[in-house]
Amino acid sequence: MTTNQYGDQVEYYSVNGVRVPMDGIGSLVTFQSLLPGVLQTGGRTIQAALDIQKAAAVAAATPMATTILKNTGADLPEAQIQGLLAAWKAARQNRSTAYLTSTLEAQNLGFSPKDMTYNESSQYLATEIARLMNVPAYYISADMNNSMTYQNILDGRKEFVAYSLQPYISAIENRLSMDDITAHGNRVRFAVDETFLRADTMARLDAIEKMLNLGLIDVEQAQSMEQLTPNGSGDTANVALNV
Repeated sequence: MTTNQYGDQVEYYSVNGVRVPMDGIGSLVTFQSLLPGVLQTGGRTIQAALDIQKAAAVAAATPMATTILKNTGADLPEAQIQGLLAAWKAARQNRSTAYLTSTLEAQNLGFSPKDMTYNESSQYLATEIARLMNVPAYYISADMNNSMTYQNILDGRKEFVAYSLQPYISAIENRLSMDDITAHGNRVRFAVDETFLRADTMARLDAIEKMLNLGLIDVEQAQSMEQLTPNGSGDTANVALNV
């Protein structure tokens, strides 16, 4: 986008270097945010996560010895070297104490994968990215800060919609409800209550029964709410923007 000299108003947009009209056919439908984008505020965190993933992949693809046996005496034949290494490996599988002669010395090289904390770093960065996106860490299986009080599935989903999804839902609904997209008087809404936040059958029927008793709806409307075909009226078509 190209803004004015103060940077507070968009003058025009370009796609692949070609300027597009600001309204009418060929124009863009944009969804603006008052806050900096995720790539701007969390770019370092995302890059660190990619680096950790790459480092772990390289370590897995190119394993290297972390312990060597250094011989300070005469060189040994290849057959004796292989026998010595096999005996060392078998002994370590059976016991943790090792015995070396005066001409052999055990040395450690580099760090083990555990010492490199690949797993811990990945979990930490997963938690940071969840915080960056305002998503509960348990939704992406991040182990850090996983203590939480009891709540049922529907309550958890309501919290997720309210704190994580609602800013995006509102931005999309409000923009697509403007007259340049939708006919005047019509409004675009996500059907979250009928899909993601849909209550169990008994809770829905209890609510419908109360509305029937209060005279707020009739039987055909109640049937329609449960996606049942009203008697004698044929199939009904519901148009909804689902998530």
